[in-house]
Amino acid sequence: MLITLDGLSGTGKSSVALELASRLNLTSISSGDYFRSIAYFIRKNNIDEDSIDYSKLNDLKIKRVGSKVYLNNEDITSFLKTPDNNVLSAKIANIKEIQDIVDKIERDMMTERTIIDGRDVNVRFSNADYSFYLTASEDERMKRMHSTKEEVASRDKWDLLGNIRKGNKLIEINTDNKTIDEIVEEIINIIGENK
Repeated sequence: MLITLDGLSGTGKSSVALELASRLNLTSISSGDYFRSIAYFIRKNNIDEDSIDYSKLNDLKIKRVGSKVYLNNEDITSFLKTPDNNVLSAKIANIKEIQDIVDKIERDMMTERTIIDGRDVNVRFSNADYSFYLTASEDERMKRMHSTKEEVASRDKWDLLGNIRKGNKLIEINTDNKTIDEIVEEIINIIGENK
């Protein structure tokens, strides 16, 4: 079974995916972890965004253990969701070579029972058994992301240049004023109804 969770930042994708993975015994893959890790590597090494050596990115070792993300065995979790890193990760997520690197990492990690979340997964994994698109109001997203309206708008600018779009079999869920448990239950009920 393959489940995808798509949507703009701050809609609850990663939190919902982790809880669903725990409840349904799924491998959880978060696209954002990989794009943010590459963005962190680019920033840390002062690499010019316009002259990236993509072959060096192929050698990066990125893995998630629980809620922590490691880049070449360094715990980089606390650096991933800073405003600067969020904006850069959204920007580089539109670069084909970087998309290909992340796509290969994710496909190598997939098992027979996988949930994958990210802002483009409904496009890249169009063969999913269940495809969900999470939405939330701008105010709700600002609160969840601990961001200003300008920071959310900057992130959305790059996200919306990419592949975010609603597929044919996409199930939309508004997450405003809902707990993670409530969203997870809603998804589990939908999956149960379609078995």
